[in-house]
Amino acid sequence: MIQLFTLWALLNLGSFHSSEKNSNQPPADFPSVRIGDQIWMSFNWDYPTPKSWYFDNDSINNKKYGRLYFYSNAMAAAPPGWHLPSIEEWQQLIDYYGGDAKALPYLLEGGSSGLNLLMGGNKSANISPTDIFNFKDEWGFYWTSTPDGEQTAYAIHFEKGNPSIIKNTYRRANGFSVRYIRNQPGK
Repeated sequence: MIQLFTLWALLNLGSFHSSEKNSNQPPADFPSVRIGDQIWMSFNWDYPTPKSWYFDNDSINNKKYGRLYFYSNAMAAAPPGWHLPSIEEWQQLIDYYGGDAKALPYLLEGGSSGLNLLMGGNKSANISPTDIFNFKDEWGFYWTSTPDGEQTAYAIHFEKGNPSIIKNTYRRANGFSVRYIRNQPGK
């Protein structure tokens, strides 16, 4: 009986230790959707890091909108096996649904793609001592991994009432939403 208990304890010790050690780590599997040959998270990332915020610093916004991240934190917060998509990977997704002027209805919350992009607003890159949040339920901003110089990087954004998806550069100190894409073997 003691040998059986010892065997059980040895087999389970690692799992107890592992769950305690990683209690703040995100789960390995996430709600996701396959679009073409890409696999995208189907929710806005909500993993606490320094320089990440809920809209208006109100945790009630986390369930739907996730967090807003500085560019560097968006790059660093990806869980194992996932990465922040490049502007080219976003464009591949957009082109799958007909291009910049046609894809948005498919990609937004309730659209047929299952991606459910949200208009989660942003946190402005400002020098004010208080946080300035804008455009929730009016505009959506999502970081790409594509830099543009030392202070800026590309993001996609879209606006309520405008069917086009816009790609532009923004200061890396803005807080934008994040979606990750699964790593593909060999890429």
